[in-house]
Amino acid sequence: MMNLANPVTAILVAIGVWWLSTGLVLAMVHWSTNRKLEPWQLLPIVTVFGVVGFLLMLYGSRNLTPLGSYAGFFGALLVWAWHETTFLTGMVTGRRKGECPPGLSGFERFKAAWKAVCDHEIAILVTGIFLWATLAGGDNLFGLATFGLLWGMRISSKVLIFLGARHAVSGLMPPAILHLRTYFNTGRTTRLFPVILAIATGLFATLVVGAAQANLDYSVVGHILLATFMALAIFEHLILVLPVSDTALWRWAVPKRVPADAVPNATQTNLSSIGAAAKRQTDAP
Repeated sequence: MMNLANPVTAILVAIGVWWLSTGLVLAMVHWSTNRKLEPWQLLPIVTVFGVVGFLLMLYGSRNLTPLGSYAGFFGALLVWAWHETTFLTGMVTGRRKGECPPGLSGFERFKAAWKAVCDHEIAILVTGIFLWATLAGGDNLFGLATFGLLWGMRISSKVLIFLGARHAVSGLMPPAILHLRTYFNTGRTTRLFPVILAIATGLFATLVVGAAQANLDYSVVGHILLATFMALAIFEHLILVLPVSDTALWRWAVPKRVPADAVPNATQTNLSSIGAAAKRQTDAP
């Protein structure tokens, strides 16, 4: 029988869930697109998963066991997947539905980009506040921490792409959000990238130290799950700026009509930055 408290088990579970959940979100979005379903027809299905995710987070917050940490972790991923599915299908994006007006730069370009995704960002903020109000009084907060980590690294990824990430290109944007590709800069790599990477690496080191110093199994498992996701996030950030492509990772989630070389790399499809992937197609206007 699998030992849930084993650090190796926690690492393998985190990596496996990262790969599988990303592929399932992509597969579901493309499945609905291929069958010409209206986005709102998909909403009841993904909402069930979102509710199950919240219930898992609630269960995990009350259990100081390895199972409680896993439950909170999986629950946060399901809640996050709900948000990303509504975004990628075009259900919840922003007030601006068209492409970025030509010639915009600086703060005006930022405002245009914000208007294109603001409803989605506000929805995540409201969810974060609700989860905090509901779960912050619990004993096991690793589910809440997982949602916070996904949120923080998604913002980090979006900032990087907006300021400049030369190799952050994806060819698999769903049709409903193709207009977002004009808002972000893939023509250069921002000088702030080392700063972003250093902050992420520091957080990873903090989580590793936390796992090493933890005395209870639930805490060891929780820290390892978060540290593994943090390591994957660092990998994703590196892929944004390096000429590296992991085309085989999610080939099974890609419709057969899509050429193999159009499969997105790890950064462009992972759950912590999948929303940002919707905006990595072309250079900034």
